[in-house]
Amino acid sequence: MFTNRFLAVLAGAALLPAHVAFAHGFAGPHMFISTLLIDDPNVADEASVPTFMWLPQPTDGDTTPALYNLAFEFDKRITENLGFSVSDDYNWLRLPGAKTATGWGNLEATLKYKPYVSTEHEFMVSVGVSREFARTGAIGFNGAVLDNDDSSSTTPTIYWGKGFGDLPIGYLRPFALTGTLGYTIADKKLKIIGTDPDSGDVLFNNGISNGWSGGLSLQYSMRYLQSQVKDLGLPEFVNRLTPVVEVAWSSSASRPSQDSTQYLFGVGVNYTENWYAVGVEALIPGNRQTGSHVGVIAQFHLYFDDLLPHSLGKPIVEWFQ
Repeated sequence: MFTNRFLAVLAGAALLPAHVAFAHGFAGPHMFISTLLIDDPNVADEASVPTFMWLPQPTDGDTTPALYNLAFEFDKRITENLGFSVSDDYNWLRLPGAKTATGWGNLEATLKYKPYVSTEHEFMVSVGVSREFARTGAIGFNGAVLDNDDSSSTTPTIYWGKGFGDLPIGYLRPFALTGTLGYTIADKKLKIIGTDPDSGDVLFNNGISNGWSGGLSLQYSMRYLQSQVKDLGLPEFVNRLTPVVEVAWSSSASRPSQDSTQYLFGVGVNYTENWYAVGVEALIPGNRQTGSHVGVIAQFHLYFDDLLPHSLGKPIVEWFQ
C-alpha cells in the first residue's frame, strides 16, 4: 500500500475454509519474503517499523522535488487466515529554493483473507480490500503538494505467490514469483468543472480517478537452495539472504484523469532471521513520470509469531481460548 501512495505523490470470504495455514509466508518449503514495493501474499502477525525511502531531485532543472518517506504498517491476524493491517507514512518533499512540504499521508486499512495454499506446488493466494481515508493526512498547502487524496477510495486486490519447486533443474527451484493486482474505486469521481478565464487551464473538482495498481517480485532463496537443493557449505548469514527484483506500477482507469502511468523498479536483497527481516533495494524509475534518478528503500520488519508467540503472535480469536 505504501508504494501506491508514493507513486501518487509523484503523479463473505472470511467464512470459507482455508486449505493449510502457514506463518512467515511459507507454501511448502518455500518462504515468500516481505517485499518492499508490493505486498506479499501471506496473512500474518507482523510490522514494518519503519520503511525508509529516498528518491533524489533531478539535477537538470526539473521541478520534481526530492522525496523522503517513512512508512509504518501493522498487520494482525483475526483468525488463522483472516487479518487486517493499518498503515500510514510521513513525507518530506524538498525542492531547492522552495519551502519543504512535510506531513502525514492518508490513513489506510486493509482486510485480507488467504483462502488457499498448496504445499505441493508452493502456491499461495489471498484476496483483500483496502480503504484509504481522505483528509486523515496533511491538508491545506502541504496537503496539495503531498497529493493526499481529497476523496476516500476502496481498492479490491488479489495477491499471489508461486515457488519454482516444480522445476526439474535444481538450481532454478529456489526462484519464486509473487504479484499483486488492484483496482481503486473513488468515492468521488474527478470531473471537469470549467476553464480558468486567465490561463485557459482546465479546472477540476476535488475528486480522483479510478485506477489500476500492481506489481511483481522475482526472488531467489538461498535458504531454499541450502535446505532443498544442495548445501554448498556457505555461511549461515548467506543462507538467510534472498536477492530480489521488484516492479510496482500504477495507471489511471477512468477519464478525465490527472494521473500518469508510472513504473518503479527495486533491485536488492532481503536478510531474514526468525523474528525479524531487513531489506534494502535500489529504486530505479521506469519512466520520466516516476523520476529520473536512482534512490533507495530500506525496511526493518518484525515477525510477532516468533517474537511474541503468546500475545501479538497469535490470532485474536485464540486470545480468549
